[in-house]
Amino acid sequence: MNNALAVGAPIAVVSAAFYGMAPMIQAVAARQAPPGGGLGLGLLLRLTVRPLWLLGLAVEAGSFLLEVLALSVAPVALVAPLMAGDMVVFALLARRFLGERISRAGWRGMASMVAGIALLTFAFSRGAEVGDRASNHDMGLFLACGLTFTAVGAWLANRAGRGERVAQAALLFGLSAGACYAIATLATRQIGLYLDDHELARLLATPTPYVLILFSVLALGLEQRGLQGQAAVIAFPVTSGVSAFLPVMLGLTLFGESAPEGPRMVAFVASLLLVAVGIFGLGGDRVATSAPEPESRPESLSERSQR
Repeated sequence: MNNALAVGAPIAVVSAAFYGMAPMIQAVAARQAPPGGGLGLGLLLRLTVRPLWLLGLAVEAGSFLLEVLALSVAPVALVAPLMAGDMVVFALLARRFLGERISRAGWRGMASMVAGIALLTFAFSRGAEVGDRASNHDMGLFLACGLTFTAVGAWLANRAGRGERVAQAALLFGLSAGACYAIATLATRQIGLYLDDHELARLLATPTPYVLILFSVLALGLEQRGLQGQAAVIAFPVTSGVSAFLPVMLGLTLFGESAPEGPRMVAFVASLLLVAVGIFGLGGDRVATSAPEPESRPESLSERSQR
């Protein structure tokens, strides 16, 4: 078994489990705080004095360290889809601690994700090479494009929130947070590669650590805005999906990571499809189960007479 599967994949799975626990803890704390606005930075500041939210942050910090370790030995095309398993953990914990419902469609979505992850390990069983580092120019482009997308997404999400379009606001906050997390994942990948080459001093002279800090903070703020609403289980699957698949596409195209070949390439594509089906299936189930039930109207006299 190659090093990516023997070391990187198990570490990524544990990291994903912790990432699934962290937002559930943070969601409980966020719902106890006064409503936020904008990019969620004011809300984020208020949450930093709440012990429960800080516990969730500590769990997330542990997840990050494990993710750095996983990305130092395994390609992002393998690690990022495994990290999408965090939403399965979140959904199960939200069912227990937040009173969220999971229908049969939701369970099927989670089963699809588990099957996709199993196929993914087969796809990389013959080899999984870590790609090249991103250049400083690439990181600058991620910075500019990410900030633009985040600003537009947050503005639209807040506008939807003011119009009481809860599901739309959650979707937009999820997209914005997911993009920020995806860029943070790419920065995390950079850090893992620099540490693997023992070049920490050189890393500090690049934009990478600052891009990581900026987009991690933005992602946290936007995620808290999504979690604070009554459709947290809509926002989280969207965040997880974007943050899982965007790094895969960039890893295979921009950073020169090698994709599996032959039957394993088929398994790789099938695994991504299964994970995507699981994410959107669980997300759609969350939209349906979080929608308010229609109020029953009083029965009219004519309807009574017809019975």
